[in-house]
Amino acid sequence: MGPSYSVVIAVDRVDKPLPVLKGLSELPAAERPKEIFACVGRNPSLQRNSGVKMCKTPLVYFLDDDSFVIPGTVRHLTSHFEGDRTVVVGGPNLVPPTASSFERTVNAVLASWMGSFSVRARYASIGAVRAATEKELILCNMMVRRKAFMEESGFRVDLYPNEENEFLNRLLHKGYQLVYDPGAGVYRSRRKSLGAFCYQAFRYGRGRARQMKVYPCLSDLIHLAPAFFVIYTLALPLPWLWDAAPALMKGWLWLAPLGLFALLAGGTGISAASWHRRWMDVFKVPALIFLRQFFYGLGLFGGFLTSIPTPPLEVKVYRVKLGKKDKFIPIKLSGKA
Repeated sequence: MGPSYSVVIAVDRVDKPLPVLKGLSELPAAERPKEIFACVGRNPSLQRNSGVKMCKTPLVYFLDDDSFVIPGTVRHLTSHFEGDRTVVVGGPNLVPPTASSFERTVNAVLASWMGSFSVRARYASIGAVRAATEKELILCNMMVRRKAFMEESGFRVDLYPNEENEFLNRLLHKGYQLVYDPGAGVYRSRRKSLGAFCYQAFRYGRGRARQMKVYPCLSDLIHLAPAFFVIYTLALPLPWLWDAAPALMKGWLWLAPLGLFALLAGGTGISAASWHRRWMDVFKVPALIFLRQFFYGLGLFGGFLTSIPTPPLEVKVYRVKLGKKDKFIPIKLSGKA
């Protein structure tokens, strides 16, 4: 008998192809979920909360609509729930074998220390199975113990993205254990254009800032580095544009941080190019690292300087029956979602 778990997916509509369902249908019979819920709306946090309420299994697996579960992943994830203290287990989301050259370059950036700092394990299988924090785990591939999720009232419905980060920090501070398993992966496409890549970085920075506003943690301080990077980058031309610029800005020390960044980003590009045999990554990876950190920093300012918007509260939940043509059976929600 396979593991008893349900799948909850937040989607904007169900009249489009959902790669996640194809992946689930291709899993070995022993790894398939007992039930699948597609939650439609424009508030992913509330959508997932509503889906979990419908679940009857002790474990709930959160996936994005484009998460393609790799066979064996479910077995890895469920094996870590033997102890009651473990309430969340997750793994990386990996670039698909069919990904374009640009997506692979983006993945090289996301999986690098210069591109993602301490969260790079979300984008590559790094290290061994270990106790984790919100830095390693990501919601597109995360399994939770339903009882703990319900006791914590789930995700904050006014927070997206980064709703899982705030939720995981709450669990950690109450003494629960989170686990990262590098062997429990899903395939997920990367941004396919430069504009989409930059906007994603901006959204992540804005989400991190909003998360810090509602649940500040000392461990979040490292994520402020891109904000200082933006200030420094914009201030770089000042010595040539402003005669009254301080003397410190006119010496070599003013350019030292830029030189160090260029050295580290360039080294990352050389490493990525030699490892993946895509030689243009020598130039592309450093450029994308710069853009990722710059737009993430802009997002931080956007998140700190604006209020958290009031999210829409309308949600529709469908039970999904896998088949040659997947069936979506609407569920009537009682009371507030």
